[in-house]
Amino acid sequence: MPDFSTIGSEGLNSKLLLPQFLSTVASQPITSKVVSSSKELLNRLSYCHQDQFSGYLTLTVPGSRAYSWDFYFLSGWLVGGTGGIHEARRWHRQVERYCPQLSQKSLPQEVNPSQLWDYQSLAQQIDQGNLSQSHLVAVVRGNLIEMLFDCMQAFHGCDRVSGIQLSYYDFCQIVTISPPALVNTDHVLRQATQAWNAWIQAGLGKHSPNLAPVVQDIKALQQQTSPSAYENLTQALDGDLTFRDLAVKLKSHLILLTRSIMPYVAQSIIELQAVPDRVYAARSAPAIPAQPQAPESTGPLIAYLEDSKFDCMTMGQILQKAGYRFTSIHDPIQALPMLLEQKPKLIFLDILMPILNGYEVCSQIRQISTLKQTPIIIVTSSDGIVDRVRAKLVGSTDFLAKPITSEKVLATLQNYLPMPSSAAAPMPPAAPSHIPPAHQNLHPETWAWR
Repeated sequence: MPDFSTIGSEGLNSKLLLPQFLSTVASQPITSKVVSSSKELLNRLSYCHQDQFSGYLTLTVPGSRAYSWDFYFLSGWLVGGTGGIHEARRWHRQVERYCPQLSQKSLPQEVNPSQLWDYQSLAQQIDQGNLSQSHLVAVVRGNLIEMLFDCMQAFHGCDRVSGIQLSYYDFCQIVTISPPALVNTDHVLRQATQAWNAWIQAGLGKHSPNLAPVVQDIKALQQQTSPSAYENLTQALDGDLTFRDLAVKLKSHLILLTRSIMPYVAQSIIELQAVPDRVYAARSAPAIPAQPQAPESTGPLIAYLEDSKFDCMTMGQILQKAGYRFTSIHDPIQALPMLLEQKPKLIFLDILMPILNGYEVCSQIRQISTLKQTPIIIVTSSDGIVDRVRAKLVGSTDFLAKPITSEKVLATLQNYLPMPSSAAAPMPPAAPSHIPPAHQNLHPETWAWR
């Protein structure tokens, strides 16, 4: 692993990425341990969930101030995390990914477009009706997953690291303030583990996604690529954007993007460089002016798991025109938590996807009690008897052969769902406005996915 010991997180004040009430909560050290493997680390974090721990854990790699992370808990639920490589970049990536309505184009002219949307700013946008709590939960969850991924990479292939120092700090009082976002600890552990395992299986374990690719041999690159690919690579790989930054900017899958660049790295045409964190102006922003919007459809929500943006766009246009609500999921690793959060009435599932294929995803979905009865329609260009049998074995409901057309999609939906015009769309129950004292009896589905 490259040495990042000279890179800190000077891009911002870490407290800006946490619920505001934590700045007034006193804490005291409890104990300190050394963990020697990522498995042991995950077990320690899982115990915090089981024991309803309130406080924070500091994880530190000896001799490297950049490799120090803080995970904050409230009754076993994660409420935030700070530290590590590129703290400001990491948070800003989550905001760009999960809060696209806060993009530069949406901001009033007087707002600094390079502003970091810190935790309190996002909480204010929730209060003003510009964001939902689920947006902030997604930002916090994504931030924690990247942190934990980096923790696991710190154990990988580093003989110089004998272990990570794990220090426990307990809150000195019972916190009765309700934070805007609580995230299920076990879900974060599982998603981070899946992401790290996929990274290893792709042969990328020795490379950090926090490195920035930059073109070193322009002439060789031009000779080996098409004119359009050459232009795209020279514009994107300016040495400032890391692999993670590029994936968000280009709306690409991180592993696929990285693997496409690595052959050029092997030939020394592209070089991987360590880059410092960015500096953002963190301050509360004025409310985003409300824009007149067409009434939203109240039809059943349909999900489509597909890595092809073109197919997702086609499916979305068909469904929305017919009065259905539509959500697309491009990353199969993120599928389960997103399906749990959104609870669609029917799922279209493509077979050919990176990392996990549709059969594997379908099997995982059927293991979740709340999705056991949800119709799953396998979408594929291969419509053979073997594919149909395999689809049935993993729990699919039906088959849809490509190409995607309005007639085929709507005919399939009519077999399993009422038409949007006849679908009564009850209002969801009001969310609890506070957490009970001592945060007891919190149901996972109530708080982890809000």
